[in-house]
Amino acid sequence: MEKVVSKRNIRFLLYEVFGVEELTKYDYFADHSRETFDMIIDTAHKLGMEFMYPVFQEMDANPPQYVDGIVKTHPIVKTTMRDFGRDGWINAPMAYEYGGQQIPQVIQNVVQFIFTASNYSLGAYVSLTRGAADLIVHHGSQEQKDLYLEKMFAGEWQGTMALTEPDAGSSLSDIKTSAEDTGEGYYKIKGQKIFISAGDTDAVENTIHMMLARIKGAPAGVKGISLFIVPKYRINENGEMEYNDVFCAGIEHKLGYKGSPICQLSMGDEGDCRGYLVGEPNKGLSYMFQMMNEKRIGVGIGATGKATAAYYAALEYANQRLQGRPLNEKDPNSPQVPIIQHADVKRMLLFQRAICEGALSLALQNAKYRDLMKVGEEAEKYDLISDLMIPVVKTYPSEMGILSTSAAIQCLG
Repeated sequence: MEKVVSKRNIRFLLYEVFGVEELTKYDYFADHSRETFDMIIDTAHKLGMEFMYPVFQEMDANPPQYVDGIVKTHPIVKTTMRDFGRDGWINAPMAYEYGGQQIPQVIQNVVQFIFTASNYSLGAYVSLTRGAADLIVHHGSQEQKDLYLEKMFAGEWQGTMALTEPDAGSSLSDIKTSAEDTGEGYYKIKGQKIFISAGDTDAVENTIHMMLARIKGAPAGVKGISLFIVPKYRINENGEMEYNDVFCAGIEHKLGYKGSPICQLSMGDEGDCRGYLVGEPNKGLSYMFQMMNEKRIGVGIGATGKATAAYYAALEYANQRLQGRPLNEKDPNSPQVPIIQHADVKRMLLFQRAICEGALSLALQNAKYRDLMKVGEEAEKYDLISDLMIPVVKTYPSEMGILSTSAAIQCLG
């Protein structure tokens, strides 16, 4: 019996429902085939089951610790970042010119689903770094690409998205973090950020924050927000790392996400936090929406992964737990039966399966549209459809995943 995901169901969706093999007719994906897709899925599944899942409970029971201003994470995080970087999991969907494998987004989302179902917290370090690096790929200067991408793709430097502030959550128009142009190729950053996933960790040499801030004198509201690269350690003129006045003031632990530190960051306490403008001034929010949309999709896939893992735990228990007898069995001395034979337990299991497989199907449908945005003849059409679907891809699995996981708990009594 499958432990947290079903490869059979994944392949059914990929090949029989969505026909992802047709993507290989486009030049961008021409080096791939069903054989390579299956190899990626099998390897991801093996990593999930043999490497990530065995430390899931341990990471949940022993979350990161904040000790003397340093965030100490489970040792497996450092191993994961380096191994996944070395083996190409961080930059797998990137173009060849960035060392990637140009795998379709729909296959990448399957990999993410397997990893999040196996160990959500551990997979988050990888996906956050990929998302931050992807922003630099699309909007950074060549100098920024040369400086940051190699280390991020190698898993040596962590990436984050730094948006939320104490008085500005969803209302990003209210952010107060400021940026002052020095005229020397960088801006002085001053402010605070909260709830920054993997915002500081001893598992990597450096943390690269993709941070929203307001340049002094910029227009009010969202029209005055710019995007900056704000590293924990900047590279000086001698090519050496030096502290960049980014301090982690504390961490939170999120339910279901305890293996990753949720950080409070303070920038510019010593007046020397340097940020490097990405793209043009005042266009930061439009740039950041690229990563925000990927993370919205990631939230939906993560919720699907968690609910699916809960479903398979409930299914395994329901097949093993003996209790009661069939309604038509009147002999009290007859053997008890597995609870999966009871109608209401079956109902709860089928309810979970419908939600989990439907949610995964929704995510993969959207992912295929995003692949066709990149290579298809009707890119604008698929872009519009995907934009319409993204809020649903995030919300449906997140909301219904709670009900599904609750049903899984009920199956356990």
